[in-house]
Amino acid sequence: MIMAIALLVILVAIGNFVCFVMVLIKMFQEGEQTLGIVCIVLAFCTGIGSLIAFVFGWINASKWDIKNLMWIWTGTWIAIVVLEIILFASGASMIPYKQ
Repeated sequence: MIMAIALLVILVAIGNFVCFVMVLIKMFQEGEQTLGIVCIVLAFCTGIGSLIAFVFGWINASKWDIKNLMWIWTGTWIAIVVLEIILFASGASMIPYKQ
């Protein structure tokens, strides 16, 4: 069961990454190249670039016509948090590692 939930987390995380890339593409299409580059660099350096893209995506969701994409991205964030809480509560972090 734990492995199934962990696999589900990975699949949802892939969906989350796809949404991030789609918002970045929309940023570049709308002339926000600087913001897009900053989000890419910060996503790989500190991880906060994804959060910046998420916030700016919601701010400009109506203008860029990406409300459905932003709802999906929000759903993936919520799903990841809930699934990680379930994994932690089920003791997945306590499974011994065999060398």
